[in-house]
Parts: sequence; C-alpha cells; structure tokens
Amino acid sequence: MKALFAGSFSPPTCGHLDIIRRGSALFGELVVAVLSQEGKQYALPPEKRAEMLRKITAGMPGVTVVCSTGLLVDLMAQVGADVILRGVRDAGDVREEMQIAQAHRMLGGYETLMLPSLPELSRLSSTVVRDCAAHRASLAGMVPEEIMEDIYAVYAR
Repeated sequence: MKALFAGSFSPPTCGHLDIIRRGSALFGELVVAVLSQEGKQYALPPEKRAEMLRKITAGMPGVTVVCSTGLLVDLMAQVGADVILRGVRDAGDVREEMQIAQAHRMLGGYETLMLPSLPELSRLSSTVVRDCAAHRASLAGMVPEEIMEDIYAVYAR
C-alpha cells in the first residue's frame, strides 16, 4: 500500500521527519509531497523545500519526495497512492483535518490516516522554527541537523 504525506514543509521540522519515519514503517511506499498554496508567500521555493526533505530522508527505503501545486486528490491519482497520511498535534489539528479528510473522500474517494505527534514534538511548528531561525536561536531538536544551516541561511536576519 502506498501513502502520501503532504504539506508545505516551510521549513521541514523534526515533527515532519517523525511522521515520515513512522509513516514509512507503516506503508510499503510513502510519497512526501511539497505543496504550495496559491496566493501564499514562501521564503523557500518548492524545489528547495523538496531538496531539504530528500536530504533528511536519504536512506529511507520506499520514501520519495515530489512537488505539486494542484489538488491533492489529483496528485494521489498521479502517483498511485492509496491513502493520505496526516500528522496531528492536538484537537485543533484533528478538527481541521477532519474537514479536509471529508473533502478528499468526497472528491476522490481517498481515506485519511491521522498519526498523532509524539508528545515532545506536539508544540513544534514551522512558524516556531522560522521565528527562532530569524533570531539565530538554537534549532536543536526542532529541525534535523542536516538542514539546520540551510534554514539559518534563509531565515536568519
């Protein structure tokens, strides 16, 4: 079975990597999709975000990284994925993801599996990482070591 884990990954965090590791253990194949929402500004272009994800997932069997700007259900069909994988940090995330999951079921017939974050990563977000990086605060435990300098290079003032 093939799953798809999508997000903006702006930038990738240890929370994202945890969901990728755990998801790849559950599914034979995991496609990680870097999405860009229309009208939203990103400091990093999709290909750079994908490059960072490839760097931190190197050596993970069955994990591939792609970029997309279209509907998730169209990408699911394009890559031949069976299920959508989502990470959730708290009840607010679950509420939001339930609405999106229903749309994906209605539009493409796809089910969504939600993996809860590890407790130690449940308060981590890309926004927190961007803010810390902007002030050159330590990103230890927030982002994988392999991409830490890449993140500082983009966000540090």
